[in-house]
Amino acid sequence: MSKPGTLLIAFAAAALVTAGADAADLGGPRGGSIKDSGYMPAIQQPSKASGMYLRGDIGFAHQELGTIYEPPGYTLSQSSIERTRTFGFGVGRYFSDNIRGDLTFDWRQDATIRGHLNDGQATVQGERVFGVKNMVALANVYYDFDLRSHFTPYIGVGLGFARNTTRAGHVNIAYQPTYACTDSTVATCEATFTGETKTNAAGALMAGFSARLHDRLHLDAGYRFLYLGGAKTGDIQTRSTVVATGITTSGNAADPIVSDLHAHEFRVGLRWNLNR
Repeated sequence: MSKPGTLLIAFAAAALVTAGADAADLGGPRGGSIKDSGYMPAIQQPSKASGMYLRGDIGFAHQELGTIYEPPGYTLSQSSIERTRTFGFGVGRYFSDNIRGDLTFDWRQDATIRGHLNDGQATVQGERVFGVKNMVALANVYYDFDLRSHFTPYIGVGLGFARNTTRAGHVNIAYQPTYACTDSTVATCEATFTGETKTNAAGALMAGFSARLHDRLHLDAGYRFLYLGGAKTGDIQTRSTVVATGITTSGNAADPIVSDLHAHEFRVGLRWNLNR
């Protein structure tokens, strides 16, 4: 060990010995020792270790996506997804004064997705419009920096799964010389698709704070980055009717596929301790 390190340890040991002697004779010539003065140590709050809790949360999510593509190799441009709201509940347990964990279930409201396909070789050009909603289940672990304070910062991580369900959508068809839907002889023309459900692995990173409102009640507020995986729709179905003959023809194109759905969420909720 280096000489500065040895000196530092010796100094710390001497300080502890001195502090112990002072504590034994607290009050000096006036007060005598602790046993004589009637001094009592501060009452500590009970440990929350092994206690259970329930929680409920609401939140606002700014959503993003990676890409929207359609086989065999079309990538949609100007892709976007709306913001949404989220609602959830959970049950948890304190494993120590600093570590807790919970199982949470969240529902995210339907949000509209848009993306444009502008390629003359594609079966149907135009803007794809559909919606997606999510159900998310996560197992979370948190580290609370100071459970004995009314104000407790925390960080957390969660792993689980997301069920991403798309709703039926349509194509706002663009002019396309090679596609009969844009011909003046066509009376009606439409391109629609159904929704589907896809289950993916999900994950979360969290940071925020808790404020103690009551012996058993805490207010939780914070940020969560949530990864939701992908989503897809059914195949695009086309129908067109020719004015002169009244004949209706139909066809189909590949389904839009969404990759890397994720969200930046700001959430607030209440946590109720079942044990004091």
